[in-house]
Amino acid sequence: MNLSRNSYNHIKSFEDFENEKMKLYFQIKLSEKKLELRYIELVSFLNPMRFVPFLVNSWLTPIALTLKNLIIGFFTKSDANCNNTKDDGEEKNT
Repeated sequence: MNLSRNSYNHIKSFEDFENEKMKLYFQIKLSEKKLELRYIELVSFLNPMRFVPFLVNSWLTPIALTLKNLIIGFFTKSDANCNNTKDDGEEKNT
C-alpha cells in the first residue's frame, strides 16, 4: 500500500477518527438502502401482474397502429381509385 496516496491525512485526533468512521458507516448504509430500493423497483417491475400488461401494451400498440394505417390506406386508395374512374369516365364522355 502506498502511504503517499492516503486519503485519511485529515485525521489528526481520535475525534476525527470517530467522525470519519461514522461518515463511512453512513455511506455504507446509504449504499445498502439504494441497492435495496433498486431491488424493490426491479421486483415490482418484473411482477407478472404488471410485467405482462406492459409487454402486451408495448407489443400491441405498434401492431394496432400499423393495422389502423393499413385500413386507412386501403380506404383512401379505394376512394382515390373511385374518383379517378369517375374522372376518366367523364373525360371519355366529353
